[in-house]
Amino acid sequence: MTRQFENYLYNKTLQLGKQAKEQNGTLRCATDSKGRIVDQHMLSAYRMGRVTSENAGCGWVACYNALRLLGKPQNAARTILELETAFVFGGKRGTRTVQLAPYFLKKGFSVSFSTTKAAAQKKAKGCAANIIYYVRGDLRTAHFVAFSPADGEKDGAPLFCWYNALSAPLLPRAPFEGAALPCVCFGGDAGDLRTLADLLAPEKSIFWIVMHITSKT
Repeated sequence: MTRQFENYLYNKTLQLGKQAKEQNGTLRCATDSKGRIVDQHMLSAYRMGRVTSENAGCGWVACYNALRLLGKPQNAARTILELETAFVFGGKRGTRTVQLAPYFLKKGFSVSFSTTKAAAQKKAKGCAANIIYYVRGDLRTAHFVAFSPADGEKDGAPLFCWYNALSAPLLPRAPFEGAALPCVCFGGDAGDLRTLADLLAPEKSIFWIVMHITSKT
């Protein structure tokens, strides 16, 4: 049996909605109350390649969230399995950036890209799912974050809801079934609502690109 299939069988036994850790009298949850993954640091149980997902799982997490936003949800185990060949050094260095577009194209979606703030904001407002890839200037590490349009603006710029942006605050969310303590997650039940500029500023981004994903008409 291959490692990929062993990982798949193991990951299938996990309950994503109950991945949480006690912290300061609360349960810090991996997902929001709608099932979107907002905190990869709570995913140490999920295997990807030769590692687990808490440090390098942002690629598959972004794909998982985007599929849910597009109305084509699938379980985490299947998403990881489908991306196994895209993991760098067995997952130790995350997911190959160039693999995300083919992943969604293969599933029948259309993809396009933006590299300027004006274009990214305009196109993202019309897409149910977007994924930003950026390189952090202070840490020289990269990160993927899925996001979707939200109502409202700030200083004339549109707001978006971000999923698994690790600079978001921990706020209350509805408890999952069987939770023995109050639950929190990044963004809480209100969601992590920020502008593109507000997302990138705390990460000291030195490079970014946005992929817009739409259903083919």
